[in-house]
Amino acid sequence: MEATTSAHTLDRYFALSNTAGQDSGDFEELLSLFAPDATLVSGLGEPASGTTAIAAFFRTFFARNTELHHVWNTRSTGVGTFAVDWAVAGRHKDGAVFAISGTDTARLDDQGKICSLQVTVNH
Repeated sequence: MEATTSAHTLDRYFALSNTAGQDSGDFEELLSLFAPDATLVSGLGEPASGTTAIAAFFRTFFARNTELHHVWNTRSTGVGTFAVDWAVAGRHKDGAVFAISGTDTARLDDQGKICSLQVTVNH
């Protein structure tokens, strides 16, 4: 696995996070970035493991966050591991706007698929 391929996976993940809530093709592409047995822990501590649970997590996430605009910086932290510093401005389902930042820590497999993703929100 090359670092550039893996960084591209994470860059694509963040780009799709802006659009997958409104576009079913982007939603499917977002899910395809994850390995079948991947794990995800949201910034709220919500765990999801495996394709079905991760799809359900994102359906709920996009239902409560109707508009998102991310900026991010991806960096390698070791072989197959990455950290992504990010900020997002968005709109909740009720119309309230928000802005938060944080860091995602990811491990990718040899095919560049996300095996684990841990979201940490700055407080």
